[in-house]
Amino acid sequence: MSMKNEYDITIAGLSKSYKGRNEDIVVLNELNFQVKRGEFFCIVGPSGCGKSTLLKILVNKIKDYQGTYHINEERRSSGIAYIPQESLLIPWRTLYQNMALGLEIKKSITPSTKGLISDLISSFKLNGLQDKLPNQVSGGEAQRASVIRALASSPRILLCDEPFSSIDFVTRLDLNTKFKNKAKVQGVTTIFVTHNIEEAIFLGDRVAVMSKKPGEIVDIIDSSLSEGAEDAVKCRQAPEFNKLFSKIWEILENGFH
Repeated sequence: MSMKNEYDITIAGLSKSYKGRNEDIVVLNELNFQVKRGEFFCIVGPSGCGKSTLLKILVNKIKDYQGTYHINEERRSSGIAYIPQESLLIPWRTLYQNMALGLEIKKSITPSTKGLISDLISSFKLNGLQDKLPNQVSGGEAQRASVIRALASSPRILLCDEPFSSIDFVTRLDLNTKFKNKAKVQGVTTIFVTHNIEEAIFLGDRVAVMSKKPGEIVDIIDSSLSEGAEDAVKCRQAPEFNKLFSKIWEILENGFH
């Protein structure tokens, strides 16, 4: 398989800095990595290390940076979705109307896509809330609607900025399982930013560990599990799980500048 087909995302020497009062403030410093087609690539690191900045560059919200990135054009044109930290739902649209927004934009509302939304609503436990406005539901429920909005459009590339951070622990485990399975079934290439080491180990085919500002990738770890790879609770029984947790924790604790 050629590199062109194997990799959907290539980051090369990517850096970002802002003008400070006395000197430039470097947020990202020389990031280099590639994400394979269909891979679930997690990024974990401390607050302020530039994880969110990286995603904003990839979705063209930040245009001033150094280095390069490339997203496979065929996959990009087939659909790219971004899930921010906050739901950013349109306040005057119901949850259902928000969830269908991407399909409306693509003019692809069909019985099949309506069925997909219904399945996602059931999977993500939003039954009975479809007609509510965003201000009538909890922050966690609104965030789940944001996740459904992204998945319903069947993106080929999915960029996620801590989408489950506002959701309680038990629900988060359940959603991790369902989210990973949906992404794998749809063959989505995913970059997923999180502070949660356990979440990164379960979701990620690989986990990139970043240092504090200026953000650099200290290591990229294969997070393959021999059991429970499809279940966020059962995965903790895998013999590799604690070893991976300890390794990532040690890097986060000691790998800073």
